[in-house]
Amino acid sequence: MNQNPCSIILIGMPGSGKHRGRILAKRMNLNFIDTDVLIQMSEKRSLQNIVDRDGYMALRKTEERVLLRHDYTHCVVATGGSAAYSVP
Repeated sequence: MNQNPCSIILIGMPGSGKHRGRILAKRMNLNFIDTDVLIQMSEKRSLQNIVDRDGYMALRKTEERVLLRHDYTHCVVATGGSAAYSVP
């Protein structure tokens, strides 16, 4: 594991290129985490399904819960745009 404790957080709207963080992570010898994937794995359904069935605020609450559950040390993390509204 990289001895540098830094992490890089990418926040943006869908289609803004956050997935390219995978390349950055590889170059910097860091792990890559896509929080959208974590949310979908946690909920066992797509983000769109969460919004369609439960509403946008439910997605935001789920995102916050998932964000607070993980350690992001030594990572490049790609999050959705609403991550900035999460409260620790």
